[in-house]
Amino acid sequence: MLTLDFRSRFDSEVTPLEPVDFLEQHVAEVLDAHGTEAGRAAVRLGLAPLTLDVSGDLLTFEPDADGLVVRGGRSPDDGLVVRLDRGAFSELMQDVASTFALQMTGRAEVQRGAAEAFVAWEPVLRCLLDGRAVYEPGAITFGDAEGRPFHLRRSFMADDEPEEMGQFLAEAGFLHLAGVFTAAEMAAVSADLDEAMASAQREDGASWWARTDTGEWYPSRILGFNQKSPTLRALLGDQRFATLGHLTADRFVQRYPDEGDSAEGLLKKVGVVEGISDVSWHKDCAMGGHSRHCCGLTVGIAVTGAGCENGELGVVAGSHRANVGLIGIDGLDLPTLPLPTRPGDVTVHCSCTLHMSRQPVSAERRVVYTGFGLAPRPGERVLAKSRDQTRRERAALNDRVREQQERGPRLPSAASFKL
Repeated sequence: MLTLDFRSRFDSEVTPLEPVDFLEQHVAEVLDAHGTEAGRAAVRLGLAPLTLDVSGDLLTFEPDADGLVVRGGRSPDDGLVVRLDRGAFSELMQDVASTFALQMTGRAEVQRGAAEAFVAWEPVLRCLLDGRAVYEPGAITFGDAEGRPFHLRRSFMADDEPEEMGQFLAEAGFLHLAGVFTAAEMAAVSADLDEAMASAQREDGASWWARTDTGEWYPSRILGFNQKSPTLRALLGDQRFATLGHLTADRFVQRYPDEGDSAEGLLKKVGVVEGISDVSWHKDCAMGGHSRHCCGLTVGIAVTGAGCENGELGVVAGSHRANVGLIGIDGLDLPTLPLPTRPGDVTVHCSCTLHMSRQPVSAERRVVYTGFGLAPRPGERVLAKSRDQTRRERAALNDRVREQQERGPRLPSAASFKL
């Protein structure tokens, strides 16, 4: 059985890191280990030199085919300049927060250049600091345990061989399982979602809201939906669901469905023009922490069916094995696939598999998202967050996206992509 455990850092191993200490104590080591590969990748990707202005301390990364150059001081006039506070710099260097996360949350101020150019540096920084080779076209192939190519559009049944499903998941980064739950069970979950949405308030911190082109605001996502749906809690404790955490050699854990926010209920309506509903290509680890948490498993339970008319999920096969940009798929040669579902079907994707959801054009879609995380390793101290802290962070992300939408789109929308 294959593994999906890509972790190379411990969650609790985070220390304050100053730019001068990084230059004097760490740069020589990381350049010796990964500088050549990182420099060639930066040149191949056409990246401009990047200067981080950390509260007045300047640190520059310059692409060079002979090896990435890291030095104090400012980049050339055609380079990027990004201002960070000291905490943001420390988190970026240690993969606590990504370039995208810092830009999205307003902790990175691009003083010269474009935000997208700063985000594009992410794979090269991860190569330099974590030793993950930047993806090159043709580097990933797909095959079964005997090396024979397999059909990426395959669907599985719940009683198929677990080893076969695990091989597919490890290779492709996703699964589609048909008919795991019944139509009656999904109808009951849908009724619970109706009740949860009816009681949601715009500022309750437990829901995300979206606006349609008719001017209607509605709760597009109910956080902690497991707390509001008795039917869902029963399903999350069912063996049909638990089996999904035992498909590879890894030890996955599910938060007990009666505690915390372990599931979210989503309603995707036609014509959303504001708020988070339809999401462009991204990885679930896009905010940072791949080296600490990946791969987790994100599980989607299809409450209604989904297809090209009502917001189905799309995935990029093999992208969980590729150190690529965290947002978008420009220039990526890996297969993009739709995952149409019927009520009761289940999709599984790795937390670092690129995925997106289409905009519904003729009917709404309802889905529950939940999942599994990798179990702590021996000696690991997990930095657990309270439910209130998690909800505050989720609410802040929703608010930040709305603020950016009001200023105009800075990253591509789901409508920009076709499967």
